[in-house]
Amino acid sequence: MRTLRHPIVLLDAGDTLIGPRESFGAVYARVLAELGAPLPTAAIERGLRSCWVEFNRGHTPGVDRYGVFEGGEQAYWLHFVEGTLARTPGAPKDEGFAARALEPLRDAFRDPTAWRIFDDVIPALDALQSLGARLAIVSNWDSRLPGLLDGLGLAGRFDAIVVSHLEGLEKPSPELFLRAVARLGGAPGQALHVGDVPELDEAGAQAAGIASVLVDRAGRLGPERRALPDLATLPEIVRLGRD
Repeated sequence: MRTLRHPIVLLDAGDTLIGPRESFGAVYARVLAELGAPLPTAAIERGLRSCWVEFNRGHTPGVDRYGVFEGGEQAYWLHFVEGTLARTPGAPKDEGFAARALEPLRDAFRDPTAWRIFDDVIPALDALQSLGARLAIVSNWDSRLPGLLDGLGLAGRFDAIVVSHLEGLEKPSPELFLRAVARLGGAPGQALHVGDVPELDEAGAQAAGIASVLVDRAGRLGPERRALPDLATLPEIVRLGRD
């Protein structure tokens, strides 16, 4: 086996490996219409994004967001659906409707057909595996992620899948990254983490003593971040290092 600069590669899931086929607002609109509440997608999207910003404003970085409510993950998403509806003009505001919508919405995002694997991902994973790199996913996600990855045909390509809610902590906590490295039988200095959010992926990896590169598929980050547009060059970085 050839010597690699980074024999262990950790990858984020959302917006790094996979992305939604349509906007979250469009998924909500379709499900809510089926429940008798047809609403404009744009209005739901604004309500959803406003709710997400508010939830994040009150969230302590590194703490498992799905464990903060009594009732756990289900309670978190019920509060989120209620908050989204409250911020969407014309939406039903009674708690009973939010409760009825919860499982259909969760099922919609659990469905592998709602997600796509980015075109560059499979070639990059094939190349990394041919190099002999050991791979793990490190993601801030709820308990649905392993099943979703299995449905997409990705789970079997990874030696470990480390999910924030199942671990009880979130990026940027360095412990989440260190657990992934330990499960692959390596050391932080051998690893490279690839993700899309500087404050979560880059900061958390670096705090754990792990090298990091960012992928910026939407061109949101400035040139100072030296982000990759996709994963096409990742195997070469794993083999030789960034510089």
